[in-house]
Amino acid sequence: MVRSRILVAAASIAFMAYGVRYAYGILMPEMMAALGINDAQAGLVYSSFLGAYIAASIAVGFLIDVRDLRRVILYFLPLFALGTGAMGFASSLWEAALAFGVAGVGASIGWTPLVIWVQRAYPERRGTFLGILQIGCNLGFGTLGLILPRALPLIGWRGVWEALGLLSAIWLIPAVAMARGSSAPERSDLSLSRYLREFGSGLGDRAFWIGGLSYLLASYAIMTPLSFSADYAKFLGSGPAGGGALFSIIGLVGIAGALGIPALSDRLGRATGIVINNSLMVVGLVGSALARSYMSLAAWTAVVGVSYGGVWVLYAALVRDIYRGDRAGGIMGAWTMLGGIGLLVAPPLGGWLADALGNYSATYLVAAAAGALSILMMLGIGAGPRITCRRRTAAAS
Repeated sequence: MVRSRILVAAASIAFMAYGVRYAYGILMPEMMAALGINDAQAGLVYSSFLGAYIAASIAVGFLIDVRDLRRVILYFLPLFALGTGAMGFASSLWEAALAFGVAGVGASIGWTPLVIWVQRAYPERRGTFLGILQIGCNLGFGTLGLILPRALPLIGWRGVWEALGLLSAIWLIPAVAMARGSSAPERSDLSLSRYLREFGSGLGDRAFWIGGLSYLLASYAIMTPLSFSADYAKFLGSGPAGGGALFSIIGLVGIAGALGIPALSDRLGRATGIVINNSLMVVGLVGSALARSYMSLAAWTAVVGVSYGGVWVLYAALVRDIYRGDRAGGIMGAWTMLGGIGLLVAPPLGGWLADALGNYSATYLVAAAAGALSILMMLGIGAGPRITCRRRTAAAS
């Protein structure tokens, strides 16, 4: 019962954190008209969220290694609820950017602390239960993607943001408050200053950089279809509904990937699981690049969707396989920063390629190349002496 409350609380936070992130794309057209901002300025608002999220994720990763994880989450959740609700009161570009930036700081507890908490609660089948956590992310943007277009005519974009902020406060904070256990730091004698010294000494570790750069490349690859699926569908002659359907495909098919590949990695080893997952990603991206019809694009997007369900979970579990529990939060926070670089670079670079060449083939092929490089790096890390799920488990025992 105690562990199930942890899983429910973590999945609830993931649902809202990822749902709010993607809700901006749905509400953005209405906000642009009301605030009088253009596409570039609307992108700035989202960048404020993502930049704040990445920066705060590093600090949060450090904190959860030396402080009670549950308390850290409770400190940041009010910022997420406040920033989300404040979006409904924004009357200018800078007010929207500030509000969404505050939401981004709060949302920094929407992944790193959750994957550490779930792995502490379920040490015996970490990949499997992280996959269940990932379903919360998928359902977040999948469910809100269906609800928000219907809510907009009723309460407007301001009402939607206010409702999301209120829901975050009255749902998430009590859920975390009731979830107890597995949240204490694994080394209670470790001060923050000593922890930072130990963490800094490990930055020269080969596995940290190989794994982190593989994560960056995989993040770039998966962000490409998340950024351009709707435009690509329109390029192939589909209407707005067709573009939205592609996001639903990624979200729903990703549930199968979240449940299947991470669970398989509990048996075969994490590096092998990542190779399988990212290989599916590359195949789907290459197929999408060569698509000449909307139906073909939808089929290949489904392949990409399987890998979307597994990618974040597998790298999160890999961190715990490589490093001691007392450093896992900081390493995951640092990898989140590296992954964030991939997420930030993919939209402008992919957009520039599409504009320069007049199609999306090169955009998707470059993403496929990034995914292939992430696999090669993982083959290198898998050959090392320190890493498989089985070896790590054996060493711990």
